[in-house]
Amino acid sequence: MELTSKIGRGRVIVPIAIFMLMLAGCAPMSTPTAGPNPTETTQPTIGPTEIPVQTEFFSMPADCTGILPAAQVDTFAADGVVLLAGPGGKYGNELITDPTPEMIAGGISCYFGIDNEDLTLLRVKVLVSAVPLDATNRQSVIDDLSAQGLARAMNERGEVTFGILGVSEGQTTANYNVIASDSWISVLSSDGGEAAFLAIVSLANDVHAANYN
Repeated sequence: MELTSKIGRGRVIVPIAIFMLMLAGCAPMSTPTAGPNPTETTQPTIGPTEIPVQTEFFSMPADCTGILPAAQVDTFAADGVVLLAGPGGKYGNELITDPTPEMIAGGISCYFGIDNEDLTLLRVKVLVSAVPLDATNRQSVIDDLSAQGLARAMNERGEVTFGILGVSEGQTTANYNVIASDSWISVLSSDGGEAAFLAIVSLANDVHAANYN
């Protein structure tokens, strides 16, 4: 099957496996050159193996229907964006030919986008993933994201973040990752640029709100 995605200015049709490669960062990325991260992040002061003090705990969603708050799902629906693929999605995993790094790490990846009767014209807008982490795999995720050339920072909760605006040559999609004590939350957009990046930072915070207590 193929999905249609909006990459850069044009509309292109790509197989879902290739689309996942573009979104999920399966290949190394160049160092971001499109400007600084949004002001919600600051340069980290903790070391790579240090873990922030935990005051709330991650609860892995059973499937993609619980990865975002209901209010955000309703906002998506008002714009014609629905849960296309991933566990609990309209097409489940039938269109996913290759697992994302997050799926390989034991999490779920959820494709939200525009549906179409012609499956070759499905258009993914964002890929939202959540992964439970512990002391055995947290550092390896940090190392992998560091190796991709993503800009490292820290959010207001003291969690390590990695991101890229996605407008430089060779990387046209915005990408944001949050590494907490016990989870990896990632959101990737089919668009690039600061507006797209700010939107996925907000979505990552929504995932946190929906799955931490």
